[in-house]
Amino acid sequence: MEWEALPQSLQSLFPQHEFYSLPTEMEKKSYGEDFPAHSFTSCDVTKLSGEANNADKLIARAAAEAIGDNKANRKAADLVIILDDLEIINLHQASVVVDVVRDAAQRYLDRFSNEGIKRNRYTDALKNKVSFHLAKPMIESWLFSDWENLNDSCNPTRTATLDEGIDPECFITNDPVYETDTGENCKIWISHSENKRKKYRPQWIKAGDRRNIHPKAYLSWLCFKSDEKNCSSYSETVGGVIALKSLKWAKLFQNQNHACFARSMIHDIANALKEDNPFIGMTALETNLPDQRQRILRNL
Repeated sequence: MEWEALPQSLQSLFPQHEFYSLPTEMEKKSYGEDFPAHSFTSCDVTKLSGEANNADKLIARAAAEAIGDNKANRKAADLVIILDDLEIINLHQASVVVDVVRDAAQRYLDRFSNEGIKRNRYTDALKNKVSFHLAKPMIESWLFSDWENLNDSCNPTRTATLDEGIDPECFITNDPVYETDTGENCKIWISHSENKRKKYRPQWIKAGDRRNIHPKAYLSWLCFKSDEKNCSSYSETVGGVIALKSLKWAKLFQNQNHACFARSMIHDIANALKEDNPFIGMTALETNLPDQRQRILRNL
């Protein structure tokens, strides 16, 4: 979803610049690059402390793009953003997620501990051109800020019940019908034998007792369709892509105290590209551009 849609969405904010996703389309087709890019936040990130993990792969790929490749005539990027979902399981520990990324960056630079010039080159590239940002708790939370657009792109069959003025990054439903739905109307799910039902579980059933804070689960329920796989017509790669491409950022940032993690990313991009900041307001301490602290990436 992000790979397909985010470049176009960001370009609407900064039309003088070119945005693209990694791996590039050519890499995906020609070189068998891992796709989609590896996430590391789907588990409790405290379990990753001190060990190599998918964050290491993300850092290595970002560093390569920031350096460029003279032999392949591949220009260095002006800025590389690593974006991952915070996920429900890590909602309370964004700072720990950030620490995992910092540790991965340090491990990457330690590869060049005996190569002074090369180490300096990569140190500068990470510090000046690579940033890490979070979608809290996941990318679908952004979409709920622009319900009219979401309604047009994802075709929900039910109406969302959310408290007015809620911060999309503090997503919580106020919908007792959703919160008590047992899935008994999901024909395709209940038609399977017990040992096959796990594969076809609706997203809101998978979310368990955290469904009320799970934007993707709620969106799946709003797009209920009993004869579709997982009982929903919502697809990240179809409706999700359309909604993110046409997201009205001004609606996401209409309250200056909301969407702080997303605003940190936009501030970072504007700063790197030497453009005016399009949305003033609060940013997330964990991923904001720092003033006076030791950095290993642009914002960490």
